[in-house]
Amino acid sequence: MLHQFGRFIMVLAALFGLTGCWNRIELNELWVTSATGVDMMEDGSWMVSYQVIIPSAIASGTGGGSGGASQLASHVISVKGKTYNQALSNSNLETSRRIYISHNRVVYVGKRAAEAGMDRLIDFYLRNTEAREMVALVVTEGSASDTLKKLMPPEKLPGAGMADLIDKESDTLSVFPKTRIYDFALSMNSDSKSIGVPVAELTGEVTRKNEEEAENMDVFKKTSTPLRLTLTKLALFHEGKLKGFLNRDESLGLSYLAQKVKNTQISFPCGDQSEMYTSFRADNAKVKLTPRKTGFHYTMEIAVKLTGGLIETTCDKDISKMKTIHEMEAEIEKEVERTIQEGWTRLQELGVDAAGFADRIHRKYPKEWKTVKSEWGREFKKMELDVRVDAQIRRPGLLQKHIGSKS
Repeated sequence: MLHQFGRFIMVLAALFGLTGCWNRIELNELWVTSATGVDMMEDGSWMVSYQVIIPSAIASGTGGGSGGASQLASHVISVKGKTYNQALSNSNLETSRRIYISHNRVVYVGKRAAEAGMDRLIDFYLRNTEAREMVALVVTEGSASDTLKKLMPPEKLPGAGMADLIDKESDTLSVFPKTRIYDFALSMNSDSKSIGVPVAELTGEVTRKNEEEAENMDVFKKTSTPLRLTLTKLALFHEGKLKGFLNRDESLGLSYLAQKVKNTQISFPCGDQSEMYTSFRADNAKVKLTPRKTGFHYTMEIAVKLTGGLIETTCDKDISKMKTIHEMEAEIEKEVERTIQEGWTRLQELGVDAAGFADRIHRKYPKEWKTVKSEWGREFKKMELDVRVDAQIRRPGLLQKHIGSKS
């Protein structure tokens, strides 16, 4: 009898323990973010802006796009605080719903905030249980808050549109490779302590009228927008702080040095016909880096192997001849080497080892690194490159000559 009573008590206790979804939160109590903007104010405080999703606008098929739209699919909220977490907490004083950042796709960082340092942002993302460290980073020339308000037709959610743009660019061109919060945190704890982050800015005729139009849903009813958010350059960070920028060619050169080139497109002149150009798409790119000590300094051997096909040519030569193909391959190799040297020169000017060469020297020469480590800044500027490029045109195309060729 006592045993039965004991079992009854245990079952009763177990039932009280199974309280179900005690910490449940209904979707209509949340504001899910698709992008976040971080700005530093003149008084030293932080302004964090959230691009939140309006589910009813997406579900009803409005929120931009085709006619009949009555409400945008996103809304921007800006909150100030001494820290990022305080700004997030202060949002509860201004909004009826709790801001939920787990589905955030991209973080915009204003130029002033980038110059002040990224350590606070990285710490917040690695410490907060709702924040995800796989979020893409983008630096903005102006205010991140203003950038968040700009629409990206035909995408309903600008934040998701920018994240997709970065992914596509990394996979097809590799000029401004994607950098995540996770990558940035790793760089801050590496030997080089440097990394590059894509920069987005408005391109077109930037006027007050056009900027206002870019924030209005009427922009979805036009066939062309006067302003467009575009990836234009690469911001270089050292020890978490913004140090300078690379243009498009310099950034592609860095992509080779950092082994981040997947697919890319190369346009090169047709020998002595300087006004004629041919385009080559590299479907496969392999870069091998081998550090070597030469005397008292270091040299990095860069072996690049590219294979792909011709996608366009105005060259007035017979492509069916192997001699012409070999000449084109030599032009591609020359163009790639020029791009790498251009990026390398700019990195040495800024003294930012964004290619991560310090880590390779450390792994190859661990004993010598103990003495080189403290003087790496000066050693990096003395370092030399030994670049060897092997380009192979596997698919010249079905046309043996350029259309309109007179030869």
